Amino acid sequence: MWLRRTYYYAQPLALVALPLWIMIASIIARPGLGAADILTFLAWPALAVSMLLVLLLTRARGAVRGTRSLSWPDVAGLSLWFATAISFGVFIVQSSRVGTGTTGGLLLLVSLAVTASAIAQLVAAARRRVETVLAAFDGTPIAAGHFEATPVSRDDSPVIRIDPKS
Repeated sequence: MWLRRTYYYAQPLALVALPLWIMIASIIARPGLGAADILTFLAWPALAVSMLLVLLLTRARGAVRGTRSLSWPDVAGLSLWFATAISFGVFIVQSSRVGTGTTGGLLLLVSLAVTASAIAQLVAAARRRVETVLAAFDGTPIAAGHFEATPVSRDDSPVIRIDPKS
């Protein structure tokens, strides 16, 4: 539990630190900017945006907000993501074109995988929550009912009424 909670608090710090590390590494390695370095230079804003998106997606889950700890798949994905971003910056500083290209591609793939995992976990959490709410209505799902929007009074907007089958 302590590790999952640590990642909960480390996620906003990494949102700032890792893109800053890549930006500083690219400045240290090459004072000038050539045509081949444009993708490396654009990597840090893309990483910052994707990390912000994953942060918002993980914080959108009620279980994460309630316990202030991430799930184990989140911890595994973020560990791989953080390590890949750090190694990407190391290869930039060492001016290794092959290493930079390989870890840059790996960073892109890991970013997409972590984002997809965060979306899948949010959808699964929302599905469980909706199923729980629907099960609370008379103990049966409402899928077998009749739905119509009718105004309750003249001044009200339409209200959805759910009447079970007769």
